[in-house]
This record gives sequence, C-alpha cells and structure tokens, in this order.
Amino acid sequence: MSLAITHFAFGALCATLLLAYLPVRTRYGFSLAVGSGVWAMLPDFWHVAPTAGALFRTVGHSAVGNVFWLHPLLDAADPKDTHFLGAVMVGVYFLVSLVHAERRRDAPAFSVEWERLPRALRRRR
Repeated sequence: MSLAITHFAFGALCATLLLAYLPVRTRYGFSLAVGSGVWAMLPDFWHVAPTAGALFRTVGHSAVGNVFWLHPLLDAADPKDTHFLGAVMVGVYFLVSLVHAERRRDAPAFSVEWERLPRALRRRR
C-alpha cells in the first residue's frame, strides 16, 4: 500500500506527460493534473468515506483498479509505505512539470513592465 502522495504524484505525472506529448492545447492543464492525481487516489477513498467503503475497497484493489492510474500496481510495488518512493515520485513530477511549463510557454514566466509602475516603485538605473 503506497502513500497517498505517491498515488497523487503518479496520477498528476501521467496527466502532465499526456498533455505534453499529445497534440492538445488547453488552458486547464493544471486542473487536469490535479484532477488526475485525485483520480489516482480514489481506490483509497474508503479510508475517509465509510458509507461506500466496501465498494471502493473491492473495485479499487481489483484488476479494474488499474483504471485509476495503476493503483493496485503501485500498492504491490510499495507494500511498506516508504517515504522514499513518495519523495521520488513528487520530485519526478516536479521536474516534469517544470520542463513541460518551460517548453510550452509563449512569454516569460515572470516579467515586470517597468513603464507601467509608478515612479516611486521603479528601480533607479
């Protein structure tokens, strides 16, 4: 059973990679990545929702659970809930997100239009 952050980062990583390499442009990339991360955690929803706990547990940890970004496979690969795998997954997701954002940007990520600032806030040159 992997940590929740491992599942979330893996789901968000998969969505980011799909958005990076499919010929699709959308301004909702961040929302799709977050939604995909939540989608990857749905089989473990039984921990917080006791009413439908049996359904989430049986479906999420069966062969059908692979629809949730290979959730049972990650649980089998990390049976001891290691923090190392979670940290590696978050780091890989962070790096892939940075590369994806840098490759698709049209303008600088941060720029200041000095002419629009009031004189009191401008740098002295």
